Amino acid sequence: MKTQTMYTIPEGKKYEELNNKEKLQWMLREISEDKEKYWLAHTELTDYEIKLHVKDFLYENWIGKPVLFYDPRFTLSIYLSELRNQYKRKQMNKSKQGKQDDDKNNSNNNNDDDDDDDEVDPVVVPFAWSDWVDLTMLNQELVKPEKKRKTCAYMKATHHIPTKYPDYCIDNVDVVRQDLDEMQLQLVNYVPGFAVKTSPTNKASNEVRMLEGKSHLLTYAKNPMSIIFLSKDGVYEAQVDGKQRIVDGSLFDNYLKDNNIARDELEIITMNPVKEFVHLVEQVPPQLIKPEEDRYGMVATLKELNPSQSKEIYLPPLAFNYQQDKIDLQIKEYESRMKKAMGLVTNELTFDQEEIYKLRLTRKEKLYYDGLKYANKFPLKKEPTHFRMARLNFGNAENDHDAGWHYEWRFFNGALKYLKKGWTEDELQIRENVLLDRILRNWFKFANMKGVISWIAHGPLLSWYWDGLLFPFDEDIDIQMPASDLASFCKSYNQSLVVEEITEGFGKFFIECSSFVHHRGKSFKENHIDARFIDIDTGSYIDITGLGISDLPVPERYESLILQNEAEGVPRQVYNCRYPHFYSHDEISPLRYTMLGGIPVFVPNQIETILQQEYEQGLESYEYEGFFFVDALGLWIHHSKMEFLFPNEDLYAKKGRKKVKSNSKNKKNKNANTNNLDIEKFTRLVKGITEEQVVKLLENDQDILLEYYLTRQATSIHKQELTHLFHMENGTNTAIGDISGMKTNREIMNDGEYHRLTSSFKFQKPFRRPLFNYEQIDRPRHHQG
Repeated sequence: MKTQTMYTIPEGKKYEELNNKEKLQWMLREISEDKEKYWLAHTELTDYEIKLHVKDFLYENWIGKPVLFYDPRFTLSIYLSELRNQYKRKQMNKSKQGKQDDDKNNSNNNNDDDDDDDEVDPVVVPFAWSDWVDLTMLNQELVKPEKKRKTCAYMKATHHIPTKYPDYCIDNVDVVRQDLDEMQLQLVNYVPGFAVKTSPTNKASNEVRMLEGKSHLLTYAKNPMSIIFLSKDGVYEAQVDGKQRIVDGSLFDNYLKDNNIARDELEIITMNPVKEFVHLVEQVPPQLIKPEEDRYGMVATLKELNPSQSKEIYLPPLAFNYQQDKIDLQIKEYESRMKKAMGLVTNELTFDQEEIYKLRLTRKEKLYYDGLKYANKFPLKKEPTHFRMARLNFGNAENDHDAGWHYEWRFFNGALKYLKKGWTEDELQIRENVLLDRILRNWFKFANMKGVISWIAHGPLLSWYWDGLLFPFDEDIDIQMPASDLASFCKSYNQSLVVEEITEGFGKFFIECSSFVHHRGKSFKENHIDARFIDIDTGSYIDITGLGISDLPVPERYESLILQNEAEGVPRQVYNCRYPHFYSHDEISPLRYTMLGGIPVFVPNQIETILQQEYEQGLESYEYEGFFFVDALGLWIHHSKMEFLFPNEDLYAKKGRKKVKSNSKNKKNKNANTNNLDIEKFTRLVKGITEEQVVKLLENDQDILLEYYLTRQATSIHKQELTHLFHMENGTNTAIGDISGMKTNREIMNDGEYHRLTSSFKFQKPFRRPLFNYEQIDRPRHHQG
């Protein structure tokens, strides 16, 4: 997959003298060369250094100071340096110990092989959410005398109804020593006036929802158990132990020492997380997945260099067979281990340190075991709700229609659709595009590196079908995985913080699993989602659901398959999530390797069948929420941006004439308001758009031009891929609406050109600017109010 960098334009001609193809090349070249004007098209990381005075961050100068400082460049520089130097010291100590052991063995003529593994003791670091999430909004309270700070009453005043949890928040005046110990804070003065224990679950204003989430992170929120730093070739991991801000401990002093900077340095120093990351990669090899952890050979398959080798992943039915017997067996095994360990600890005659070490439960194993026991206590209809959203008051002057269902409440940092002061609607849309692109990218970087099987589902699968991109009107990203893999994933990575590869951005994503991942029956308490991959800068997330066997009645279309399974004496091969959506094994497996927005992902086997079941008009309708699909560009574009192309057409239904309904289900979304637009007529016009009209559209709208520049190669490759998966009479010139059905498994399996194409799929350069750069640097720099 080579990136096009040359633009064929005749020399000596003015723009007006060029034909349409040449004009298009001219515009694309302009974007590639003018990084200032077309800054959104250049997505490489910039502005990654931070300059500061050493004395401003010395421990002794922060004693008793509750105010917060946040800059990810500062935090990441500190932690990457600490990670690198701890790794190096531990490796050095291990090498020294190994040499001593070798000398001892040689002196004793001991020729036995040393079976010690190559693992080094884990890196351990302290952590405070205020170093990793921007909580500086709370400074407006922390700088005030305690008596003048906001209280819980301020929060409750904007709630649409009283909370079911009246003690969800406590005022500073009510905080006692036991509360501070639980918060792991030094003084009551470090509490911003109100300490939020849990979500109140009701609706509130945008401001109050942010204050509640940030107060919770500062006070009662638990730390992640580990931090995972992504790199191109593997990961770097650190275990988290203890709550402590950088300025309250030794991390900054360690950074100064390891970088040969004096504590009394008077000059401004420059901190550079990219430089620190490069040093880490150069000096410390990343951790790789072990072959036995690569359950289906996915990681090995993706690394396979043979271009004729299939990238398909076959999932055994056993992967979906996660039922009560598996849960009971796990509980029994954990309790047996703990009982044996306790016996060794409490009996001096059998005390065995090495055996105790083997039997011990790690913190994540203990969390997983507790989850098994907790879930086992609840029947489906009695489950308490696990995930809580940042529910918002809407339908008012402040907030038109954003109900807050797309943000995790703890990390909420302002609604995507809420017009913030100093922001334009276009800037908010760009922010949303950045979020979705980066969160999808980092999930699959993490999953593909760690051997976590997953595939795109629902809206993202439908959007993939049309153009290999995410819909511009969809805020959801849905991922599915087999139920047994979901349990394994949660056991290993629940409560982990995943950090984006630093050379691409400063994204940080928190993995949280529901308490009820072990239940496969229908959820009655909003526990349809099993896990989330949460962007901690915004609260946006990927929904993760597991598919497994349950005793739910299946849709009629699967009844014959169930009878066949029963006759063969095998577990039924129809699986469901907790919503529930149903799928047969053959509809899912084998998974197919593909690209979505320049990101390697997997899709299920029978794409067409699944989409036809979930979206009645999804494969046919060229319109949704006022957006129309333009085959000529491979993009969904809002009708308001294209109407000028048809000046002589009557685009709106006349009075008394029945308007054709939009395909939108979201009547509160202003994009869905097509103002009596004649949908059928506009669809015909868009389908017949000419090359000249394409050029006019790109000349007229810089946003569309930039989107085309960023996505044109991805959409072109996607169209090529579709010709191998679907029947397309005119090859890549076939309109998406004219695709006539999916090819058989055998046809696809025996298509060597298809396998050669998919073997070239790899992560492309990000389509969007890094979130931190966009929000904090780019947008203020280029803002036009």
